[in-house]
Amino acid sequence: MKKHTEFTFNLPALRIMENEHHLLRYLMADWHPIALSFERNAYTIEQGYQAIQLLRTKMMEFLDPFQNHLKKEEEYLFPLLSQYVGNEQGPVLAVEEEHKEIEAYIGHFLHHTNGDVKELSLQQMKDIVRDVGEAFEVITFHFVKEESVIFPMVKEILSPTEQYTLFEKLYSSII
Repeated sequence: MKKHTEFTFNLPALRIMENEHHLLRYLMADWHPIALSFERNAYTIEQGYQAIQLLRTKMMEFLDPFQNHLKKEEEYLFPLLSQYVGNEQGPVLAVEEEHKEIEAYIGHFLHHTNGDVKELSLQQMKDIVRDVGEAFEVITFHFVKEESVIFPMVKEILSPTEQYTLFEKLYSSII
């Protein structure tokens, strides 16, 4: 089994996207255990207040690089692939829909933790944090889908010139 720090693709454009996935997985590993602890009822109400505030901070730190990554895919990668496979149905449409789903989960969590969390019960905090857990699951599956379906399509379908142009457009930091 491949380690999460190993690369699968040699194509420069795909190496950039895969590297961003590695970074985002690293950041996810920083906030997901907090969500799991809520799920496992590991917190008292006072611990919950501290944990949900920490989780909000970590989600805010995650959000910018994540949204920058999605923007690159939506502006450069998906339109290029859509020229060959369309976007009315199939893998491009599916991953674009997942972007919306992930942003909705994270947005819902951030909306409900924007005020004074001390007004929330432990059960309410647990219910709100469930969105973070759902986001983690969708993101994890999403990355697997991109790496096993979308990225191989780029390698197989795009011409070398298109691959290089994609690389030039993707070559920027998400942080």
